[in-house]
Amino acid sequence: MRCGRVVSCADIIAITARDAVFLSGGPNYRVPLGRRDGLNFATRKETLTNLPPPSSNTSALLTFLATKNFDPTDVVALSGGHTIGLGHCTSFTDRLYPTQDPTMDQTFANNLRVVCPVANSANTNVLDFRSPNTLDNSYYVDLVNRQGLFTSDQDLYTDRRTWSIVTSFASNQRLFFERFVISMIKMSQLNVLTGTQGEIREKCLVRNSDNLSLSSVLKEEKGSWSAFCRLFLFTC
Repeated sequence: MRCGRVVSCADIIAITARDAVFLSGGPNYRVPLGRRDGLNFATRKETLTNLPPPSSNTSALLTFLATKNFDPTDVVALSGGHTIGLGHCTSFTDRLYPTQDPTMDQTFANNLRVVCPVANSANTNVLDFRSPNTLDNSYYVDLVNRQGLFTSDQDLYTDRRTWSIVTSFASNQRLFFERFVISMIKMSQLNVLTGTQGEIREKCLVRNSDNLSLSSVLKEEKGSWSAFCRLFLFTC
């Protein structure tokens, strides 16, 4: 049975993010629903413009994310998502070469140089070496021990505006989870389309207007394999 254009792809993504958090050991929480899908796709340039780079210091993070209505607690809580995932060497080797970042623990730096022997290495390293596959507060324990991977991570512990938030999350996982949920819900409601805005896509990878064009092409070709090949630039 198909439910048709009832649940938007935007809502599905928000629910999936919540489930990923929970299944990784993090908190469970209710997700506000009712989003509609956009009529346009974000370009790569637009996406990167809305993501502060890992080389950002705390001042840059706070200034940038304040434009999204995030306060310092939101910034530190959302950064806790780095308790899971991988970082490319090129995102943090500026802290190793040509000279080591003085805020980085020496043993941690030595281990990173093994993974990333040169500045432009294509290798990756876990974001949180204490528990790389679990969403918990160990990311903040890393920062307290000067073992944050990115500048944007470690500087949260160095900066006086966010230091106390980092230390409180490092010592109290329940507090981190509570604030993480608040900030995740807040982030999930940025620039939301509702009511008659946008659309509810039948297929998440294409707009409904594009999907109609796709369907008409396949219908004209009577669903033949040759049509499928031509449509997706395959050689049959």
